[in-house]
Amino acid sequence: MKRIGRATRREPAISLINIIFLILIFFMVAGTLDRPAPASIELVQTEGVESRAGAHVLTVDRKGALSVNGAPVDGLQAYLEAAPESESVARVAPDRRLPARQLIALVSRLRALGAERVVIVTETTP
Repeated sequence: MKRIGRATRREPAISLINIIFLILIFFMVAGTLDRPAPASIELVQTEGVESRAGAHVLTVDRKGALSVNGAPVDGLQAYLEAAPESESVARVAPDRRLPARQLIALVSRLRALGAERVVIVTETTP
């Protein structure tokens, strides 16, 4: 006696669910989410300028205190040493209430310590 095998019918929606799930995973891996600036920092606002903060951003509050990702930094040299090897750009997110003289002095010190470029991170206005 021969055994007659039944052809199992596959649900077509399963393939669609698998594809959507793989696309979701792709965008989760490919996309990056930047950490928001600390609540005590009010960023400078600009219009028509493209801005991207990145992962290693030096935030400066209105009193001149330095931090990276919310953790205090001992100084500019410590900030530059903690930067990834491939990173030659120093990103600074100053509080809008920080005096311009202090910001210019900070940028000058970063350049003197070896930063090839210094980028000021701002937020764009809608």
